[in-house]
Amino acid sequence: MIVRNVDKLDAAALESLAAYAKDPAPFTCLVLVATKIAKNSKLYRAAASTGVAYEYAAPKRNEYAGEVVKLLKERGKAIAIPVAQLLVDIVGRDLRRLDVEAGKLATFAKDSTGVTADDVRAVAAASAEGSIFELTDAVGERDVTRALRVLRTLLDAGDTPLGIEAMLARHVRALIGAHALSARGVPAEAMAPEIGMAPWQARNAARQAARYTAAELVVALAGLADADEEMKTSPTDAGLAIERWIVQTAGAAGSRKKD
Repeated sequence: MIVRNVDKLDAAALESLAAYAKDPAPFTCLVLVATKIAKNSKLYRAAASTGVAYEYAAPKRNEYAGEVVKLLKERGKAIAIPVAQLLVDIVGRDLRRLDVEAGKLATFAKDSTGVTADDVRAVAAASAEGSIFELTDAVGERDVTRALRVLRTLLDAGDTPLGIEAMLARHVRALIGAHALSARGVPAEAMAPEIGMAPWQARNAARQAARYTAAELVVALAGLADADEEMKTSPTDAGLAIERWIVQTAGAAGSRKKD
């Protein structure tokens, strides 16, 4: 039995749930899902009193790469932390999706004991093609209308706002690098390894970076950090925080186009 959004239940519902949690049906497993449950609450104490209560906390932001390492190790494959972080950046901080991608990577790298960054780009990026990458490209092209439409499609399909924010941050960091390298006269193909992209992606990044000033990109990255904080601490719809960021970043003040 799975009860979601426990922290949003009213007092009467929590009272009934606590009564059941104290003496649950012996043939069921009761799973309570919440952003946070106070350990001194009646519900938590009722569940703990059974003696067979287990708490599974979501990993902290900097722990997801380590979770990927574990997922690959279970499948007999090794992966370095930076490569694991690349997978997190592409897929987002969603353990179910990371588990699925880990399985695909293990199959893809069946003749090798380890998973490389190229493996991750080939497998995980292919899964995200036309979805999250379409969103990052729309932001890079300063196409606000398309970016908002793709964002809504992703959210409706179940993509997590925090996962989307992580990919947007990764893309903006790449644009900052591309902008700086372009200013030094570095060709797009040569900057590819520096910004962690394939040559064709680097060419797109260099073109998109030219649509922004260096200052705008720095502000954009800071804005994503603010959006991340807002999504974690505010009851406001998390999707709205990203929508506002898209409008502020890709629209209005800097909508010039350079081809």
